[in-house]
Amino acid sequence: MNIHYGKTDVKPEDVGFEPAALDRLNTHFQNLIGKKIQAAGYILSKDGKVFAHASMGKLSFENETGDFLPDSIRPTASLGKVFTATAILQLMEQGKIYLNQPVCSIIKEFDNDVHKSITIFHLLTHTSGLKAEPGSYLEPYPEDLYSSMDKKNWIKRLLSGTLQYKTGTTWNYCSKGFTFLAEIVSRVSGLDFTDYVEQNIIHPLGMEDTCYFVPEEKMERVCLISNWNKKMLSWKKNNMITTSFKGPAGMVSALTDMWKFGQMMMNGGTFNGKRILGKNTGEAAVKPQIVNYPGHNWRIRMFDETFYCTYGLGWELNKHAFLPDGTFDHEGAEGVGLYMDPQNKFIYAGLYPGEGYCPESWVSPLAIVWSGIL
Repeated sequence: MNIHYGKTDVKPEDVGFEPAALDRLNTHFQNLIGKKIQAAGYILSKDGKVFAHASMGKLSFENETGDFLPDSIRPTASLGKVFTATAILQLMEQGKIYLNQPVCSIIKEFDNDVHKSITIFHLLTHTSGLKAEPGSYLEPYPEDLYSSMDKKNWIKRLLSGTLQYKTGTTWNYCSKGFTFLAEIVSRVSGLDFTDYVEQNIIHPLGMEDTCYFVPEEKMERVCLISNWNKKMLSWKKNNMITTSFKGPAGMVSALTDMWKFGQMMMNGGTFNGKRILGKNTGEAAVKPQIVNYPGHNWRIRMFDETFYCTYGLGWELNKHAFLPDGTFDHEGAEGVGLYMDPQNKFIYAGLYPGEGYCPESWVSPLAIVWSGIL
């Protein structure tokens, strides 16, 4: 299996990283490709310098032609949530919103006895109490939420039914909360949500291969693993009910671009002279904002009464026991992860396209990678 190498700044040993760990990582991914995942790619940096950048596997599920390259583009699913969170924090820095602001002051459909206590903070920390999306808990007959949705009623449809938990009491991963955050970005900024993020985050960071709607000339570089990927990429801005649906997911990116965003967060909100967030705001995003809340994540945690979650403003914190304290990250379905370790000034961005959750490709590479830090 061919391994393709992308641009790097230094050699691993120059920044105190064991080269043999990269051999272990490559072998690990090669053993998974064709069995549990379709492809894999990664970029690693320390002290702001990229020392490893590689990829392997197939670009498309439809044919054998074309390899997954270091600059291949991939849907990033829920990694888009941290871009939405960043947009919210920017508007907060501009004095246009505040964290404990009731959502009903911006979106009138929240102004009722059930939803009026929900704040922007609750949406950012997944503590609003709103129900997770249909199918999240693998229920045999999911609620048919989207079939009768249109431009006029989509907010009421997402709010339909009762709360799953009392607001502010439980961490429950809820993508629709980030749809509402995207709507807040749009209403407060006066821009379409996707336009706001592109103009204020993506373009200033020089993220050339990151967008919500893929230009035709870049389609041949997009990694596809399913017909669902093809359908999602066919959506056009002018025929969507609302681009706020892109708030929780729906972005595409490439490894170098993911690294740029991560390095911005590691740098205290700046990258290449461009300030995206203030230093204190960036630090607040990745420090504990809720601590040891009862957690009910998708599927395996549904009935788990022993799991507790500590969370930042849109970011996951200290998720793995074998990573240093202060490590923050976000992942996305179908295989994407971005991890920042401030103690070691270390970043890992990974793409491991595959259908379903595969711990061997999501978690095991982290242990391999961090074992290489000398």
